[in-house]
Amino acid sequence: MISTPLQPETEDRFGAWVCGNRDVMARRPDTLSGLPIGVKDVIATRDYPTQCGTPLPQSVIRELLEVDEAACVSDLKRAGAVVAGKTVTAELATYQPGPTVNPWSVKRTPGGSSSGSAAAVAAGDVRLALATQTAGSTIRPASFCGLYGFKPSFGRYDLTGVLGTSPTLDTLGLMADELSLIEAADAVLAGSDARRAGVSLSAPSRLVLYRSANWARLPQEHQQRIDALAQRLVSKFSEYHEQDPVADLEALIGHQQTVHAGELANALGWLVTDYEELVSDTFKRFVMQGRDCGRSTLDTSVRAIHRARNSAHEYIHPDAVWLTPAVTSVAPPLKAGTGDPLFCRQWTALGVPCLTVPLWRERLTGLPFGPQLIAARGADRQLIEVGRMVMEQCGGGE
Repeated sequence: MISTPLQPETEDRFGAWVCGNRDVMARRPDTLSGLPIGVKDVIATRDYPTQCGTPLPQSVIRELLEVDEAACVSDLKRAGAVVAGKTVTAELATYQPGPTVNPWSVKRTPGGSSSGSAAAVAAGDVRLALATQTAGSTIRPASFCGLYGFKPSFGRYDLTGVLGTSPTLDTLGLMADELSLIEAADAVLAGSDARRAGVSLSAPSRLVLYRSANWARLPQEHQQRIDALAQRLVSKFSEYHEQDPVADLEALIGHQQTVHAGELANALGWLVTDYEELVSDTFKRFVMQGRDCGRSTLDTSVRAIHRARNSAHEYIHPDAVWLTPAVTSVAPPLKAGTGDPLFCRQWTALGVPCLTVPLWRERLTGLPFGPQLIAARGADRQLIEVGRMVMEQCGGGE
């Protein structure tokens, strides 16, 4: 397929696409067979070139990605999906945004770093898009754009051909306008039984409301919506519990920040040295932050994350689903950046599956936001089923 630039003025008014094919996007099947998909521009595909949100030479991009097509893209294509184009990413999947705006309000961010994937689905260009998450880059933009966003258990999907920024944290993600498409894509991407740990787990029987130590950061309306949702769901579970903040879980927020910056500096810091004029000041500052943390501090945080993962079932039991915030607000103005991943950091570090569902619109702005549902590591399919139940019970309701 020949790379086809899209004209922003007429064909891509939300700036979601790096390149793509509008004829392919026009197809609207309900299954993966023939389904057009967007592919975040840090994921290699033979259909279109990958640029990782930068002007770096293709020789450098090939060195970073190592293969000409990511395993996830090949798997979805074998299942019948068709690559419609590459979606905009923040620079090197970090924090310098691209041109993408939020389809719900063009003066607002769609979130990041999977900005184009979120906007492309929200705008109706495609129904499913590939994303990534190292801090909150799937859940946050999905919530900001009123979509289903799914971050699987760490290691569930093959990352071959996906830009590596942090081996401890990097995770492939999915965004869609229907949960059934996420379920279908997960069935393909989960692959072998070795990566589908937990398939024998039963449906969660306990609901846990986790407000976290940062609950006060939420607007009052958002607090009230989550509290009301918990009460509405109580009858669907055999047990309900409100969990006080857990010190070890809250500490993962800082450990995630340290590991993200430190491992990115190790993996991509050479770009600042060799291609200083081609990377942003934002990226340079992030690399410097990682270098400043020091080897000892980085190792301490990596060990803390691995200890937490080894004990993850002690925090989130296999028979429980946790309800917690996904974002600190609705999508902020473009000048404020891509939004705060605060409510995603600890769960990315813990390696558990996370799902945001498009339940609400903020009364003042009309902008979308949704809660975050979290399950035990390996209980990915069970979490998707809980998400379906939540939407059946509460979709469109207060």
